[in-house]
Amino acid sequence: MSRALLARHPRTSTVDVDQARDEVAATFCPHGLTLTRPGARLDMAHNAAVIGQDVVLNYLRYGDEVRITPGTFEKFFLVQVPLAGSARVRVGQREVASDRRHASLGSPTEPVDMVWSDGCEQLLIYIRRDAVEQLAATEPGRTSTVVFDPLVDLAADGIRDWMRLVALALDDLDSGGGLFDSDLVASHYEQALIAGLLAVQPNTSCTVTRSVEVRSRAVRMVVDLIEAEPERPWRLADLAAHAGVSPRSLQAAFRRDLDLTPLNHLRRIRLDRARRSLLAADPASVSVADVAARWGFFHLGRFAQAYRALYHEPPSRTLAR
Repeated sequence: MSRALLARHPRTSTVDVDQARDEVAATFCPHGLTLTRPGARLDMAHNAAVIGQDVVLNYLRYGDEVRITPGTFEKFFLVQVPLAGSARVRVGQREVASDRRHASLGSPTEPVDMVWSDGCEQLLIYIRRDAVEQLAATEPGRTSTVVFDPLVDLAADGIRDWMRLVALALDDLDSGGGLFDSDLVASHYEQALIAGLLAVQPNTSCTVTRSVEVRSRAVRMVVDLIEAEPERPWRLADLAAHAGVSPRSLQAAFRRDLDLTPLNHLRRIRLDRARRSLLAADPASVSVADVAARWGFFHLGRFAQAYRALYHEPPSRTLAR
């Protein structure tokens, strides 16, 4: 058995099949749960941590082999990453042999039927459907159904990068950190996680095709918004709505005009505001951590690294001036 993830966030531990089914259904959706072999015994444990509004990270095991029949998820996408053992996951017309090399990804409209092997333990990444489809939209205020390829190659470069983003949250949650106590951090993390999955895992969302004129206007509007209120917990969807374009249109426009994403631009503006605050502060009464937190940087080491890369000196030296 691998080390149980999210041990600081226990939900349920039981040997009763009915209790296990009901408790897991409360987090995910109604489903069938059966032990597949005579004399098998359940040893179920479920840990779960809510990041913000759109993402829940889960650790789940059942002990002996089980069959799980949820039908369609309807309201969420689910990435299932085996930590031990294996699973056979049918998503729509595809069957994924899921193990330490391949994860599975269920989309809300595709029926799912799966068998988890003896000793199977999985990291389950729950992502709210509306958040994904809003971010994938090609027109403002309009969403369309998104279906992902259910086979996730964990060795692919883009997926490895995405999993490092997942690991960042797991490390913080497992160590008892408070990174996601901030709505600002949680919101930006979720946006990055969802946008990253759309970018690296094949899916049915379309490439944006918007006019240069509209995209340039949108960039100007969003830059003005960010610079006027960099302290707000901006989400990509909020910025796009203010500009009257879809989130993907806005992403494309920023990459073309500024060679970065809207949230990367927001990060730069906040770094600039942090620098101004450090220069104006009294080092006898204000710390680097105080300034970093004020501008939404709650991981001091990463703040210092980003600050030094941009300004070629550590924030502590700026504060000491």
